[in-house]
Amino acid sequence: MERSHGRGVDPLSAGSNTVAVQATNDDATASKLSCVKKGYMKDEYVHLFVRRPVRRAPIINRGYYARWAALRKLLLQFLKTERKTSDENHSKKQILSLGAGFDTTYFQLLDEGMAPHLYVELDFKEVTSKKAAIIDHYIQLKEKVGPEAFISIEKGEVLSNNYKLLPADIRNIQVLDDVINRAQLDPRYFFYTFLEIFLY
Repeated sequence: MERSHGRGVDPLSAGSNTVAVQATNDDATASKLSCVKKGYMKDEYVHLFVRRPVRRAPIINRGYYARWAALRKLLLQFLKTERKTSDENHSKKQILSLGAGFDTTYFQLLDEGMAPHLYVELDFKEVTSKKAAIIDHYIQLKEKVGPEAFISIEKGEVLSNNYKLLPADIRNIQVLDDVINRAQLDPRYFFYTFLEIFLY
């Protein structure tokens, strides 16, 4: 991920691994755009998050596509699963994406009519601030989070009825627990959590 470190903060003082972990976002997003341009997958939004497009080697494209396809298959299976119940609230689905980066899955699911009741994304504040800024800048993204959405670039937050982008260092369990509570995931509903890769 292309991550800033904030004013007056020495990147090295934040821990040698933190910068490297955050930097994976830029690489992953550029790889996804490379796959899209080569026709491996469809994504109408990923180009909005890439400053400098790159062309990946075929083996990289195929590897990234395989991972993306596997995760997408599981996600769609979850969204299509019906729970036999008379309570319609129990049929509502929630998704929690840890270390979401610049992932555009929520916007794609909206286009496909598959968006869940609530979609929550967590990542470092440096990342969520940039993502919030991009969402606020591009009308095609801003419209999708809804007219009621609260967008704070400074806080790295996007809060709407069905989508929440929140900053959190997911290595800190207490912070993670507090942020998840703030996201208002409802324990009565099914929810699906995914984390593509976790580097500590």
